[in-house]
Amino acid sequence: MLPYKTWRSVIWFVLTWLITIGLIVSVVTSYWLEGPKDSNGDVSHMGFLQDCRVTETTDEDSGDVTRTFACNGIRTNFDSIMLLVVISFLGVGVLSLLVLTVLSLVYCFCDQLTACGRSFHTLAGIWQATSCVLTMLGVFLFPLLWSDDMITNICVDSNMFVLGQCSPGYSLYIAIACSIAGYFLAGFSTSLDTKTFRVTEFDSME
Repeated sequence: MLPYKTWRSVIWFVLTWLITIGLIVSVVTSYWLEGPKDSNGDVSHMGFLQDCRVTETTDEDSGDVTRTFACNGIRTNFDSIMLLVVISFLGVGVLSLLVLTVLSLVYCFCDQLTACGRSFHTLAGIWQATSCVLTMLGVFLFPLLWSDDMITNICVDSNMFVLGQCSPGYSLYIAIACSIAGYFLAGFSTSLDTKTFRVTEFDSME
């Protein structure tokens, strides 16, 4: 028998884990933007944690320019203040959601403890909504980063709110979808305490 009082709690628990996993995948992958193909036919792309860039070399004889795309491990250059701001919002939001999912897993096995009382879902909903707002702020601030060198290196003529030769990648779409879904799921979580209270109150009157 599941320790959760209702099947709605189980749905919230599973969806919260899926949303958290989706946001983690979004942050660690390097497909927030997809740029033009290089001279070898490889599609250029960028993310926050990997140092991906396009290198241009000019042939001295023919004058032809060769563009080569490569990712050189973990990013170590964080000179851009806006880059740090975007990463901070995304990082804090995702980490707080990860902590919440771990606590919700513990709650599954401590349903009888007073520390995991009826107000758990209300607190979890507020926590979840705040985390998703932080991740959405990171996504909304992302276009301000498009004029940075790390973006123009791949997108060529990009600028603030102008993608140039790039297009949004699947990592960006995952971040947007999970943030919005998580925010509405937070409202669903807060409603669970009210439903549980009503059931408990009804049972106590019998």
